[in-house]
Amino acid sequence: MSEIENSDGKGYWLKNVILITIAQFFAQVAFCSAMTFIPFWFKDLGHITDQGELSMYVAIYNMAGNLSFCIFAPIWGVLGDRYGRKMMLLRATLGGAILTPLMAFIGNPELMIVHRLALGGLVGTVTAAQTLIVSTTPQKHLTISLGAASAGMFAGIMGGQFLGGEMVSRFGFFQTFIWGGVLLAVSTVLILFTKEDFHPVIHKRSPHRRRFQMPKFGKAGLLLLLFIFMGFSRDIDGPFLPQLVMEVETNSKEALRWTGWINGLCALGGMLSGLILGYAASKISLLKVLTFVIAAAGFMRILLAFAPSSEIILVERFIQVLAAGGMEPMFQAWLAGISRPRNHSMMLGWSATARSTGWVTGSLAGGGLAVLFGGVHGLFLVSGVLYFLMLPAMSWVAKRVPPPVLVTKKKRA
Repeated sequence: MSEIENSDGKGYWLKNVILITIAQFFAQVAFCSAMTFIPFWFKDLGHITDQGELSMYVAIYNMAGNLSFCIFAPIWGVLGDRYGRKMMLLRATLGGAILTPLMAFIGNPELMIVHRLALGGLVGTVTAAQTLIVSTTPQKHLTISLGAASAGMFAGIMGGQFLGGEMVSRFGFFQTFIWGGVLLAVSTVLILFTKEDFHPVIHKRSPHRRRFQMPKFGKAGLLLLLFIFMGFSRDIDGPFLPQLVMEVETNSKEALRWTGWINGLCALGGMLSGLILGYAASKISLLKVLTFVIAAAGFMRILLAFAPSSEIILVERFIQVLAAGGMEPMFQAWLAGISRPRNHSMMLGWSATARSTGWVTGSLAGGGLAVLFGGVHGLFLVSGVLYFLMLPAMSWVAKRVPPPVLVTKKKRA
């Protein structure tokens, strides 16, 4: 490990990846313990029993967080380029540590949606973690490093689903929200030990004359359109998975437990996906790997629409997440490979905005489709088709913005 760590000049990059991966694990355990079971919170504590009304509350709740995240992500990206990427990651974890426990004291759905707006605008640990890794990791180690952080994120999601389901069913939402704040505080402490050799970009224009300007994205703008497409198609169904389980499980407690198990084991698929696909992209071809996983994820989501039991949902969802979990790290590596290093934070911030734009529209579209079809089965069918529509769009962009060559060729003896 020491040989790998010092092979590219920055001897601290591997330590950063390890600390960030562990911090991501704790952060995602915290968020998923609190967020995954919000549909049950709306149903039980909000006294919402109508499925259509429940779908719309879930859609608005998720849209609120994604909307505020979409607005603030590029702002945090610009500030990260000026004041440091580590500072932005600390802002995200500490902000979550303060705001998450406040959910324990909210007593109605409307205030919960307002809180989600604040939380979405302040946090964003995944993007901040990816940006710090990109800015401190040599390019030839980038996909596997982002894959490792993605694995830590999905491992945290897995832990959050298991622990959150058990904690909510045994102790209630109050203790679960407090627990989330404690874990985010631990994540903040871990980030304090990361290192960043940060040198801000010096602008010739004086600070008092500086004004906000939209960056010139150039060809990278086409790639950002793919981020919107990815956010829309990949995450349109996520908030409604608990309702899919509710439709096949009549007992509320059993539905709660099955939701925890399904999301938890599927997070294991996402964790493996980040590692396996990140490694595959560095050995085969980023574009070929992306094409395969998008097609596989689309096929499995279509099958989910016809799942007759929680057991079948578990198997099909696991395979779908195993395929789709590595998509984002590969898109991030693509964007980082065509961007200037000094603009990495800004570009990844805009990619987060693009992705969350897809989330916002996806949440609304998902709620509308669930109401239109009188349930969520039709939503899963339509969203599976969206994956296949992404393939020609990606091919079109790749011809104009070729992905970076990440495959390391072996030298002949």
